[in-house]
Amino acid sequence: MQRFIIVASIILCAASCHRTPDSAPSEIAQTFLTAYFQLDYDQILSLCLSDSPLKSDLEQRAKAIEALSKGAQDKLRRDLSVYTFQIEQVETSPTKDSAFVSYLIHTPEAPEGVPSHLTLVMENRAWKVAKLLKSRM
Repeated sequence: MQRFIIVASIILCAASCHRTPDSAPSEIAQTFLTAYFQLDYDQILSLCLSDSPLKSDLEQRAKAIEALSKGAQDKLRRDLSVYTFQIEQVETSPTKDSAFVSYLIHTPEAPEGVPSHLTLVMENRAWKVAKLLKSRM
C-alpha cells in the first residue's frame, strides 16, 4: 500500500509540473490579430511578451493613436475595417515553448493576401506574442 501511495504521488507531481498551457497558439494569434486590426491596444498589449521590443513599440503606437483627434481615430478604424486576415499555419517548436504563425492579410489592394508572421513564446504557462513580422503591402 505504501508503494502505491508513493507511485501515485510521483505521478500526480509529474502531471502537475507538466500542465498544459491555458490556450493554444492559434487562439492567441486569432485574438491578437483581431485586436490589432480593431486598434484595441489594451487587448493587444495584454497578449504581448512582457519587456519585449514589440510591446514597447506597440505602447508607443497606442500613445500616438490616443494623441490623434477623435475624427482621425475613427478614420483609421474605418480604413482598417476592410482588412481581414486568415491564419494559414501554426508550427509549434519540438519543445512546445514557441510557435510560428503564418497568416495572410487581405486588403482591397491585395485581395489574394500578403504573407505575414507572428512568433509566440510561452511565458508563465500562457502564449504571448513576441514578434510581429509583416510583409510590405
